[in-house]
Amino acid sequence: MPPDDRLGGWNPLEMEWMNHVELFLHKPVILKKAEALLNGFKNAMVRELEAAPAPYPPETDTTRGQIARGENNKGFPYVSLDMPQMFSKTEMFTLRTLFWWGHYLGHFLILKGSAVPASLDALAARRASPELSGVVFSTWPTPWEWGVESFSPIADLPKEEIRRLVKTHGYIKVGRIYPLSAPEFHRLDWTAAGLDAWRILSGITRP
Repeated sequence: MPPDDRLGGWNPLEMEWMNHVELFLHKPVILKKAEALLNGFKNAMVRELEAAPAPYPPETDTTRGQIARGENNKGFPYVSLDMPQMFSKTEMFTLRTLFWWGHYLGHFLILKGSAVPASLDALAARRASPELSGVVFSTWPTPWEWGVESFSPIADLPKEEIRRLVKTHGYIKVGRIYPLSAPEFHRLDWTAAGLDAWRILSGITRP
C-alpha cells in the first residue's frame, strides 16, 4: 500500500498497527510461558534419559540442556531448547525443540558425524513405517534453516533421495511440527508431545 500524504507519509494500516499496543504488552508473558513449558519438558527429558538411555555420543549433555531466546528468526522471536545436546567440530547430536512465534512448535533430531551412517540406513528402511507418520525430513543444505519449505514428509521421499541428500549435506534432521495456527494447538501438552517425538525420532539411532 503506497504512503498517504494526508497522514504524513503513513498509510492507514501502518497507523493502525502503530497504535496497537496489546501485542507488545502480552509478548513478554507469552515468551516467558513458552520458556517455562520448555523447562518442564527438559526436566522430563532428564528422567527419560536416565531410565532409557539412547546411543548418543559419550560426551552428550543429558542433564543441563540449553535454552536460548532470540528476537529475529526471519523477523520473529523464538525460544529453543537443546536436550540432549552434543556439539563439536565433527559431531552433532541434539533434540532441538523450537517455539517460533507465528509459526510452530517443533521437535527436531539433528545428527552429524559418526551416528549418521547407521541412522541413515535405519531411516531409509523405515521411512514409510507407521511410527514415522507425520515426521518431516530436512532437504536443505544446512541444518539451521527452520522454514517449513525446508522440510518434506519423510514418507514422500524415495530411499535413494534420502541417501543422496544426507551424503550431499552431511547431516540428518528429522522432526515433528505443530503449527500454532492449528485449532487444537492450545490443548497441546508440550511435554507429552516432546517425549513422544524423542521416542520416535531417536529410534533411528538404535540398532
